[in-house]
Amino acid sequence: MISATAPGTTEGISALVAAARAAAAAHGAIDDVAGLAVRVMAEAALGRRPLAGHDTLSLSITLAGTELVIALRDQGEPVSSPPVTMLRMVDLGFLDTADARIDGSGNVTEARLPLPSHTVMLDETGLEVLDEEAPLSDAPVVLRPLEPDDAAALTRCIYRCYGWTYPNTDLYFPDRLAASILSGQRVGEVAVDPSGEVAAHWGAVFVADGVVETGATVTDPRFRRRGLANDLGERLLERLVAMGVRGRMREPVLTHPATQQIALREGAHPVGAYLHASPPLQQVGITDGMLAERISVSVFFSPLAEMPAAEVHIPATFEPLVRRILEPAGWPISIAAARTNDAPERSVLRASYTAEHRTGGLVVEIVGTDLADAVDDALTGLRSAGAEMATVQLPAAQPALAVCGAGLSALGLGFATFLPDMGSYGPALTLQWLADPDIDMSAWVFADERVESLIRAIADQARDLGDDIVRRRRRQARRLRLFAALPVAAG
Repeated sequence: MISATAPGTTEGISALVAAARAAAAAHGAIDDVAGLAVRVMAEAALGRRPLAGHDTLSLSITLAGTELVIALRDQGEPVSSPPVTMLRMVDLGFLDTADARIDGSGNVTEARLPLPSHTVMLDETGLEVLDEEAPLSDAPVVLRPLEPDDAAALTRCIYRCYGWTYPNTDLYFPDRLAASILSGQRVGEVAVDPSGEVAAHWGAVFVADGVVETGATVTDPRFRRRGLANDLGERLLERLVAMGVRGRMREPVLTHPATQQIALREGAHPVGAYLHASPPLQQVGITDGMLAERISVSVFFSPLAEMPAAEVHIPATFEPLVRRILEPAGWPISIAAARTNDAPERSVLRASYTAEHRTGGLVVEIVGTDLADAVDDALTGLRSAGAEMATVQLPAAQPALAVCGAGLSALGLGFATFLPDMGSYGPALTLQWLADPDIDMSAWVFADERVESLIRAIADQARDLGDDIVRRRRRQARRLRLFAALPVAAG
């Protein structure tokens, strides 16, 4: 780790830029990008008007797998979004992600700079995409935990099954995979043949402390009809419980019901959907064909430990959908009837943007009376960077949310998910903004009526909110036209 502090002066900023350039060059990254990112962050920090005597800037640079994490701390006015120039650097591919947040020592603006290994993809030389009816193999397999050295073999397994069409593109980059396994962010179970090739996999990624998202379930067609997926799933579940994981998320696709049915069969409950969450792709396997729209996914949740009782505070616009989730699930969570506007003046939130999927994310840590303004400012930055979809995660246990969040639908934010447990964050209400809220549901297939009614209601709300914004904009335009036609008093 490299750390440096400097005053917020021209000379101080230049010193921090030089430190970032040197660190990037030492790791084989593009030093000009590192230097520009630090300069942009520093100038934005000074623009937040730090108090006299508190204009020192602190830079830290750490290696995180296949990325260099460059973080700048300042003590100016609270930050709500990365600088627009940084967001554009992400959109152009110079940075992987940009992030802004508040921690115990002030503001933190962060950029992730890709190292050369970050962009090294699977080498498909000598590999072929196997047909669903490929001859079955009788080779023995060993079931064991996923290890960093399995990363390249897992990418090859993904390619044999899906070619270049798998939606989670990180699984085509061996070094990224190995780094996430080594860090403990990703865990999994694999079936390995005598040559060391991965024949099947089921994995999980931590999304919060004590909460994982499971998926990337894949079986080489030559090793099907052995029940490997079921065996790996049971092993993974036992391991997660032993690790103290309390909650399990899944994101089944909406173009076929198989993975939705598996989730229901294993006791998971539908909790929402992310609409237009990633770019279109060419599907192979259960459903073939090119999707014309961005991909939407359902979201399911199942507790892996006893869930504590909780009371949540939900804005009225979203309360019916939350009730539709809670009542059949039977979780010990109730929606508070009391409403309060007792909240700090300023909201605290963090914002991030990832260009690969053109998606942004806001996480509200503290609900303030300025919540709608703070969220709108951050969304404006994400839209200007090219985001086609953005999520806003809200702390449902904070009493002021029901009142302070009442205006969020006017920003075009519709319901996405209600997650009863997001670790130390607590229950989370997540909303979503869509650049194109006109959702085409014609290709969607649902596991049952309960899943269908919930997800259709979410899509309908997104469409209605989009229509409301258009109507308000046109109403204002007509009003201005009428005013312009009124006679003007002489003199």
